[in-house]
Amino acid sequence: MKYVWMFVLGLTFLFATNAQALDIKQMKEKMNQPITLKADKSSRMDVVFNHSSHRGINCFTCHHKKLNDKDRYVSCSSCHKPLGKSKDPMSKFVAFHDKKSSHSCYACHTNLIKENPQRFGKIFRNCRPCHMPKQKAASM
Repeated sequence: MKYVWMFVLGLTFLFATNAQALDIKQMKEKMNQPITLKADKSSRMDVVFNHSSHRGINCFTCHHKKLNDKDRYVSCSSCHKPLGKSKDPMSKFVAFHDKKSSHSCYACHTNLIKENPQRFGKIFRNCRPCHMPKQKAASM
């Protein structure tokens, strides 16, 4: 009986490991492709986000809300709605532009400029490189 339980436990571990490997492979493939974060009204305000240019940043900096164990990294749209240039804390605009949030794109880029103006001051000008033509953003 002891060997049966060890066999069942071994099979469980084997299937769980394979499922985890598949999730990691799918996540890696997704991360290698730029994604477009859609703006509410104008496609000029869409943001092409490239995960590969944000390597070294903990995923939970942006993916800070865990809905359940299956959705480890949820998309921004799961919680933040495209309400245009809204002051609603759950709008995409506030989530991405909040100057005080440690999760905000704007705050992170602003802090990088303060820390190293020579390196980042030329890259993060005004609303660039976040809001730019899709062809140029995809090549970065």
